[in-house]
Amino acid sequence: MPIEGCTVKLNVLLRELPNFTARPGIEQPHHYGQINAPLTKEEWKASYAAARSGFLPEQLWCELYFQSVHDATVAPAGLHTMSVFAQYVPYKFASGSWEEHRSDAKALALGSIGRFCSNLPDAVVDAQVLGPPDIEQKVGLTGGHIFQGECLPAYMWGNRLTARTPMKGVYLCGACTHPGGSVIGINGRNAAMAVLRDLDDAR
Repeated sequence: MPIEGCTVKLNVLLRELPNFTARPGIEQPHHYGQINAPLTKEEWKASYAAARSGFLPEQLWCELYFQSVHDATVAPAGLHTMSVFAQYVPYKFASGSWEEHRSDAKALALGSIGRFCSNLPDAVVDAQVLGPPDIEQKVGLTGGHIFQGECLPAYMWGNRLTARTPMKGVYLCGACTHPGGSVIGINGRNAAMAVLRDLDDAR
């Protein structure tokens, strides 16, 4: 299964939440959920092609979460957090390393969000940038792949690992399991149901 990551992760500290031009305001109901900064079909294709060739694309698709709107204690008083998952980026660059391209990746991700906002990147206080090799090293995900394998039909559903392992009492609930990555919550439910079935059988 292909397992080379294509996502860059940003942990961002903000002076204020993004003010989206399509839905103005800072701390609106939409800030309490997941927000996507979209790409056109052509941008998606170009982004993928660039990353596969070892280059940063012109735009990134970004998925945003703001933990501090739910729990103010995760950020200093008056500030906010923003988590960003953005793709496509290369695991390895055609030239240079992630250390050399980190600042460009940061500017690209924030710019890809900022084109839909009136206050970004000006509202950014600081940002940590984790490319696929960083995710691999710091989190332990093979290839830095946040979905633990490609989310394509050939590698999904029954082609993933099962929750129950050959080791008694050991269960898997991550993205590597059926039905696959980014199927939010189902992997954990499958593992929980397997545990409950085994407990019933043991009685």
